[in-house]
Amino acid sequence: MTQKAASSADAGRSARERLRFLDVARALAVLSMLVANLVNVLPAERPHWLGHNLGDELLPLDLPAPMFQFLIGVSLTLFLERRRGADRWRARALAARRFLLLIVLGAVLDGILAHRIEFRWGVLQTLGAGGLLTVALAGLPDGLILGAAAVITATYYGPGNNAVHRSLTDCVPFLAITLVGYVVGHPLAARDRAGYERRAVTIALVCLVLSLLLRVGGVPFNKVIGTSSFVLLASAASATLIAALSRLERRGWHFSDVLVRLGASALTAWVLQYLLVYYPIDLFVGHALALPEMSGLVAVVLCVVALSGLTLALARRGIRVPI
Repeated sequence: MTQKAASSADAGRSARERLRFLDVARALAVLSMLVANLVNVLPAERPHWLGHNLGDELLPLDLPAPMFQFLIGVSLTLFLERRRGADRWRARALAARRFLLLIVLGAVLDGILAHRIEFRWGVLQTLGAGGLLTVALAGLPDGLILGAAAVITATYYGPGNNAVHRSLTDCVPFLAITLVGYVVGHPLAARDRAGYERRAVTIALVCLVLSLLLRVGGVPFNKVIGTSSFVLLASAASATLIAALSRLERRGWHFSDVLVRLGASALTAWVLQYLLVYYPIDLFVGHALALPEMSGLVAVVLCVVALSGLTLALARRGIRVPI
């Protein structure tokens, strides 16, 4: 078999082995992330419940971004398992390369938007950093990886934290979410869906209880700076959602093929948001559009649909940002 044929066979096998419920979770997360961002640049005003990043006020759209961070960890488990026949260091090196490229891509996109030639930090960079840390710890027992996540959460509990997406050091609280996602997803490497669901529910309950105790103790749910209560709550919500989606799939629920395909190319939709929305608005308008509320919300919906459609069209041609 030629190298090209072997690569095509590996790609086909990976596509067949993808877990549909995980792709659906990615699709739901990225669609929510797009809405959260676009309501800040298209309408002049938006319903309060569509807000996010409002400090100590917890709102629904605060959760999709950390959920995607969690899914990076789950995905890494499967990425390494599918390459178990290869040298383990080579597999980790390939994963690390992908995450480094993700960081570079994010820095370029954010740098262009800021009109500055400098290394900037943002959402894609935080996702990549979470992946790199998890790759570095992937050979350790699950208990030690959870211990590392606990240390991060305890030391970045709130006071002294800066905005998560400001720099490499400031994004550390969210890296714990990726570590938890990796541990939760570990049973999937052995194709143990029932074991995966039990682990996800168990860790979700522990994280939820700890988050509520911290909240009662005075640590607010704050996504912007990644307080420990928020990190634990986001981990609990993420584990619960994907466990529920897995359970539905095992019970025969058929997820939309459109959502599955979109989830497999979710990062492409995120990148297209820069190229087709942020950059044109910045170049031709110079500020948020400030459309009337209803017109602005309609524009948000149309933009999300258009970005999703183009993402699927590119995926059919083999063009996608790999996860």
